[in-house]
Amino acid sequence: MEMEKYAWLFPIIFIIHDMEEIIGLGIWLRKNKELLKEKYSFVIKTYKDFSTEGFSIAVFEELLICVLISLLGLLINNEVIWYIWLGGFIGCTIHFIVHIGQSIILRQYIPALAISIIFLPISIYIIYQSFNTIKGSISSLLIGCIVGILFVFINLILVQKLIGWFTKKMNLPSII
Repeated sequence: MEMEKYAWLFPIIFIIHDMEEIIGLGIWLRKNKELLKEKYSFVIKTYKDFSTEGFSIAVFEELLICVLISLLGLLINNEVIWYIWLGGFIGCTIHFIVHIGQSIILRQYIPALAISIIFLPISIYIIYQSFNTIKGSISSLLIGCIVGILFVFINLILVQKLIGWFTKKMNLPSII
């Protein structure tokens, strides 16, 4: 398989994207607090117990998973592992689409928008090339991609709890 040329793009794209979020999220939330209270109170509730440090720990945990699945793909070089990698990468790409949608709904720039716009077409190209490169069975494709996508979204829920726990445990100021 020629997936080796794509393997490390997942963690690289992920961390560049999340660095923009780490740098700008707190600033943006504080600047737009009144708008969020007025129109999107669920955002205030979601981020009320988040700190930049807690958010950084969550990003680090997610990066480790991206690196691990990329490394497993390279070491095991099995179609199921590559499809799990691809499912995770698809989950990351969906995350870019969500950021673009959020910006459209809010009609303003949000942290991670620039990188989402830059990486969306690149990610779509990587997904397309990966589908063509892996050439596994349909069952492996479905199982691997579903596992990868589900893992991304389940892990997202868990890391949000981790952010809140860490912020409270360390008695850190909220991001908002």
